[in-house]
Amino acid sequence: MSVFTTLSDQDISTFISQFDVGALAAANGIPGGSENTNYFVECHGGHFVLTLVERGPTADLPFFIQLLDCLHRANLPVPYAITCRQGDALHTLKNKPALLQPRLNGHHVEHPGIAHCAALGSLLARLHAATHDLSRASDRDPSWVLAHAKPLAASTWRAQESWLLPAISQLTHWLASQPQLPTTIIHGDLFRDNVLFTDHNITGVIDFYNAATGWPLLDLAICVNDWCIDNDADGLVINHDRVRALLAAYGDVRPLTAQETACWPLVLQLAALRFWVSRQQYALDHKGQAGVLIKDPDYFRQVMLLHVKRHSPSTSGHDF
Repeated sequence: MSVFTTLSDQDISTFISQFDVGALAAANGIPGGSENTNYFVECHGGHFVLTLVERGPTADLPFFIQLLDCLHRANLPVPYAITCRQGDALHTLKNKPALLQPRLNGHHVEHPGIAHCAALGSLLARLHAATHDLSRASDRDPSWVLAHAKPLAASTWRAQESWLLPAISQLTHWLASQPQLPTTIIHGDLFRDNVLFTDHNITGVIDFYNAATGWPLLDLAICVNDWCIDNDADGLVINHDRVRALLAAYGDVRPLTAQETACWPLVLQLAALRFWVSRQQYALDHKGQAGVLIKDPDYFRQVMLLHVKRHSPSTSGHDF
């Protein structure tokens, strides 16, 4: 279980006494997280999630609170911070920043279909439209990705250098050309485990701690790399029907520009490389540590290689 800071029932009961949510009925740590400590908290006044922010840009927590308020006002299903009786949303518990948020209904979809991906595309476009007036510098932007990929390619990933080094070189030269792509606040981590569904309707979007100013196209590519790739007997394959459904629903709200369409193959690679790098670094930093969920970096090696092969000079790479 990825609960980095253990809380007793008394700790939680004392904390929630600041809010008009009723007395504590039950609390349970949430498994599966790799960044923060989360507890499901059941109170007489409702169901909530208590989050202790363990790492990352804690100084930017006021931004995240503002972002979630903005999305909540736009009628998007997000876990906005609940204020206490004094009107404060950000608190401290066990010397860690702490937030109390409503628990959203629904469940994660392990095997998404076309309708799920269409719903995701529409929601993502609405999210991008609602956040264009906000800004926050990303600590894992494309320059960060390439800067950290190069030393890994020369060490941990050395067995991949025959195809990886040319791909990194191509991405580096492309980024140096300063592609003029639209920007807004993007989620940056919209994997299946960060979206809740009831039937085919999205009832919750969670984990905004990677949200920052970036390319909407990168957000779309991150989604494709998790939601639209299957694993069959021959390895990973792209499900083109789900990709088209996601992009079409997104485009109904915010059509892609001509330059976004032209850059799509490289942004797919960049999105895969970004999570290959971050997962690999996390695995190296926490190797052998008990109780820490380490997600397999190799999945994104396979995803990036899939895109590199598809978008080589011998293939068109523009069929979705």
